[in-house]
Amino acid sequence: MKGSDYIIQFLTDHNIHHMFGYPGAVVCHLMDSAYKNKKMNLHLNYHEQASAFSACGYAMATGKVCVAYANGGPGMTNLVTGIADAWYDSLPVIFIVGQVDTTAMRNELLIRQRGIQEIPSAKIVKEIVKYSEVIKKKEDLRYCLERAYYEVTNGRPGPVLLEIPADIQRSEIDEQTIKGYENNSKKKSFVENFNILENAINDSKRPVIIIGNGVRISESYSKLPAMVNNLKIPIVTTLLALDCLPYDNPYYFGFIGNNGNRYGNFILGKSDLIISIGCRMDVKVVGNDRNTFARNAKIIRIDIDEKELTYKIRDDEIAINEDAGKIIDFLTTISNKNIYTDWLNICYKLKNKFYGYDFKQYHKTLQKLLNKAENAGCFTTDVGQHEIYTLQALQLKIDQHIAISSGLASMGFGIPSAIGAYYASEKPVVCVCGDGGFLMNVQELQYIFREKIPVKIIVFNNNALGMIREFQTRNFDGKCIHSIAKYGYECPNIKAIAESYGLKYEKVISNSDVDKIDMNSFEPIIVEFFVDEPTELYPRFKRGENVQNMLPEISKEDYEWAMNL
Repeated sequence: MKGSDYIIQFLTDHNIHHMFGYPGAVVCHLMDSAYKNKKMNLHLNYHEQASAFSACGYAMATGKVCVAYANGGPGMTNLVTGIADAWYDSLPVIFIVGQVDTTAMRNELLIRQRGIQEIPSAKIVKEIVKYSEVIKKKEDLRYCLERAYYEVTNGRPGPVLLEIPADIQRSEIDEQTIKGYENNSKKKSFVENFNILENAINDSKRPVIIIGNGVRISESYSKLPAMVNNLKIPIVTTLLALDCLPYDNPYYFGFIGNNGNRYGNFILGKSDLIISIGCRMDVKVVGNDRNTFARNAKIIRIDIDEKELTYKIRDDEIAINEDAGKIIDFLTTISNKNIYTDWLNICYKLKNKFYGYDFKQYHKTLQKLLNKAENAGCFTTDVGQHEIYTLQALQLKIDQHIAISSGLASMGFGIPSAIGAYYASEKPVVCVCGDGGFLMNVQELQYIFREKIPVKIIVFNNNALGMIREFQTRNFDGKCIHSIAKYGYECPNIKAIAESYGLKYEKVISNSDVDKIDMNSFEPIIVEFFVDEPTELYPRFKRGENVQNMLPEISKEDYEWAMNL
């Protein structure tokens, strides 16, 4: 069996059916094998970074494994940003890069390079993958593929990279005689943690559960409604876990942290028990001063990655190293003796008071536009102020998901991730970009036109790099170098770009313009949303303050009312 045929057969046998990439000489055998295999969908992007982001978008929208491939040399280095994105957002992506023949590799020679486009791919990315390997013998092909699949699907998900020389791809192998991979690690028993959780919940008067990305990537979010209905405890999420519950679930109180919902942050501060499931509890959630976080609450943290539990909030917190799915199964079955009527009433009062508290008119117009996309399967964003506005405005329903670049926060993520997310459900996808991030992978508009996939791109055009402008305004006396027109930044003609790619164009200037736009059709469209006022990210943590005290400061009366509930 040809080596490249074996690779593709292995992937499809493991229910991996989508590969995003760009051609190159040392991946031609791999591409040919993928094209011949009727179970594999081979997708051509126009830049390798876009291929990586498309795979990330698919993985984030589905929780399933996806593949991005590239040629060696510059093809591989163009993947690196997407590899880092998959690492920091814990996405199950297999990256496959070609390499020159093993006979043309530098190996142990003390020279810089031997073969054209030769580059040590596996070594370059070793700090941002769970596993990387250069396969120098065809006999190792099965072992490395099985090891890569194990790593990408077990424990905390994350990317892997295989560097495969061209002669290994075209070699003839006997799959019956090459060695495989076996993992003999043993997981400790979960039983010891049962009583800790159950007793803590039954002893609590004001409990709250934080759902983090760990629940999402473990594909346990489908179990959440049953758990919530059993416990009847307020639930908040991190930004990445925003889509784990529909917005109208009676026990869901928004996403928390910097730029999160004020009412969710107030709930954390007023609780006496916080159970965090699959959340890193980083600075964006806890605040700049960890000592001020939820001072009156007992904290129980659950994470499958034991290393994350070493970054403590306080010394007396309880750490449980366990899979989110097992925890949710257990919490779905426990007997909760308490009825939290008074506590829930406080939570509802906070939500009613502070939902949309910081909305400007552009929030409201954007929300109206997003709400029109009733049939969307996924909402993706690029990175910037528009990203937070989108997540604050979204009112997700069951089976609607998000795809964002959170940990790496990479501009250019929006459009290619929307391409990948489309193949997760084959429903329309809404992508919100800033005028800056829109340009970073603008070439993928040709993919959208070519394949006629129903991606609705909203370009939030404030003619500025808004997040950078905001920072420069606060810290450099308004000298906004390269972020506004006065200092060199200029947005191109979005309408002309749309027309050049053969895409339908609409513009939104006022709230009434939204009425004419069809967000549910199965055709691609670019909607340019003009914003002519300075934009700022609110709410946000005040330095050194707790999570309830955020900028801009709410009125003294509203703050005291909330604190006294």
